[in-house]
Amino acid sequence: MRGTDRKTGDFIVADDNGVVVIPRERRMRLQDGRQRLRRNERRIRDEIKRGKTLSEVLYLEKWEKK
Repeated sequence: MRGTDRKTGDFIVADDNGVVVIPRERRMRLQDGRQRLRRNERRIRDEIKRGKTLSEVLYLEKWEKK
C-alpha cells in the first residue's frame, strides 16, 4: 500500500508476517463486532457459573438466533 493511501484514524496492525492497514470505517465495524463478542462470551461464562454446560449454552444460543 502506498503511503498516500492511509488516512487519519486508520488502524495499522503489524506482526512478523507483515503489516495491514484497516480503514477507519472498517475499524469501527470491527470494534462493534468485538463488543458483541465480549458480551456473548460474558453471557456464556455467566450461564456456566449458574451450572449449565457449554453445550447447553451453545445449543440455546443457536436456537435464539433463528
